[in-house]
Amino acid sequence: MKRIGRPRIRRWSTDRLIRLALSHGTAQRLRDIVGHLHRRGSHATMARIARLLRSPNAHRRALGLDIAAQLRAGGDGVEAGRPFDEATTQAMLVAGLADPNAGVVQSAVFGLGHSPQATALPALLSHARHPAALVRFALAFTLAKYPAVEATAALVELAADLDDDVRDWATFSLGTLHDADDEHVRARLWANAHDPNRDVRGEAVVGLARRGDVRVIDLLKARLLDEDCRVYELEAAEEMPRGELLDTLQQVRADAERRRDIGSFWYSHLLDAIDACELVADTAG
Repeated sequence: MKRIGRPRIRRWSTDRLIRLALSHGTAQRLRDIVGHLHRRGSHATMARIARLLRSPNAHRRALGLDIAAQLRAGGDGVEAGRPFDEATTQAMLVAGLADPNAGVVQSAVFGLGHSPQATALPALLSHARHPAALVRFALAFTLAKYPAVEATAALVELAADLDDDVRDWATFSLGTLHDADDEHVRARLWANAHDPNRDVRGEAVVGLARRGDVRVIDLLKARLLDEDCRVYELEAAEEMPRGELLDTLQQVRADAERRRDIGSFWYSHLLDAIDACELVADTAG
């Protein structure tokens, strides 16, 4: 008989999970372990987090913040799955923004993206020009959760960062996750639509399409036919469907089907874009 048991990791003690998280391992393994710790919210776990945060070791302090960021009540009761002692964990994250170690600051910034706190925004924005790209990258992720105009302005700045990953994520946050639409936002997205980095260009085009910027039409007519056409361009065509894009999209479909190397995810977006543009054309007709 085939025996199917619960994954062993669920039976391990919190102390053992913390020791494993502190040891060297793959990034995926670490995420799995921290994910289990997130579901063990209790006063005992909070005490363990507090000890980690008092450690002179930056790796331990960062782990403490990673756990605190998404701590949920454990057990099977009514409260299970809800944030555990959110006021205390948010205070820990805000305090972590002042840590001298960039890795710890990164964990604090990411944590305040998972658990946004409006009063933390000034402290977050003070890191917009942090010398460590890993901190600026975390900020580009986190500011997507803050709708204030100051957060939008910081994303506009981060979307011009010298680091490709920071610029890419900030462009995604600004273009897709934020709804702000003014001349500064559009100017940055238009500039990034011509960025040397392929992903930055794609995110910017989607952001412009979401805002109905007609300049995207000519860009799409050219880029949809590029051999490197990605989901970005298809998503942009779906965001701002136009009948005049139909012929181009149908050509993309015919070319792809001849090659017979179609990715299912990419192809589904192509069909969605064609459907959206056909609907607009039918309505106009």
